[in-house]
Amino acid sequence: MRREEIERTVGKLSAYDYGEPTTAIFEIDRLINQSHGDPQARSWIEDALAAVIVSGASLAAKQEACRRLWRIGTDRSLDSLRQLLEADDPRVVAAGCYALGRRPSAKADKMLMATVEKAPAQCRPTLEHLIEDRG
Repeated sequence: MRREEIERTVGKLSAYDYGEPTTAIFEIDRLINQSHGDPQARSWIEDALAAVIVSGASLAAKQEACRRLWRIGTDRSLDSLRQLLEADDPRVVAAGCYALGRRPSAKADKMLMATVEKAPAQCRPTLEHLIEDRG
């Protein structure tokens, strides 16, 4: 698998929005499945997904990127996810929380604790729930 192919394929997700064809999502899932056992390809996919979530992409695109990071994400994508967790839109924060949901990571736990302290009131419950679940 080539990095350029991964970046091009995952980059198509940036144009996705609700109600549009899901071709890009299926192509990313195909890449993820093909990358099983290939840590380098997985890291490239993770980097490309992280780029989507910090871009000007739609909420739908960011949610789909977070769903894939839930499956393959590592601490590598924490800086990008932090930007979602620091948003003032509870839907954006929820997407970031979803990506971290099952990922055991002391670094993620520390980031969540720091983020919840600064979070707008409407976003705190989502962050607090995730912290409690990870507890």
